Amino acid sequence: MAETERGELKRIMADLESIEFETGSDIRRYVETTRKLSRALSMELHFSAQELEGALRELPPGPGESRLAMRKKAKAVSRHLRRGAEAQQHVGVQAARTWGSLSKHFEYLVKRRKRKKVLDLSA
Repeated sequence: MAETERGELKRIMADLESIEFETGSDIRRYVETTRKLSRALSMELHFSAQELEGALRELPPGPGESRLAMRKKAKAVSRHLRRGAEAQQHVGVQAARTWGSLSKHFEYLVKRRKRKKVLDLSA
């Protein structure tokens, strides 16, 4: 992992840790940040799985093994990263559902209130 990626990850984690859940906007910011982080990690894992599978497929087969066997092995190894990518997608979905659930169950707290118009009775 590059130093800039580590710095970005540390910044995002510090941002998440600093959120206090005092207002609806705090909760929404936490959920949206979690969702963005999950999406980015999911994409990274998915691309890494493709790269790993491609690299392993190109290795020379062992004694008595065929190229087809190497492809199957490469796919089996990369499957774990693909599942990790799917899990991260699930994390993002659940984060988004958190906001929906909050809106449903605590609507009276997060619902935007319309400002009442002040009537000018002096006219």
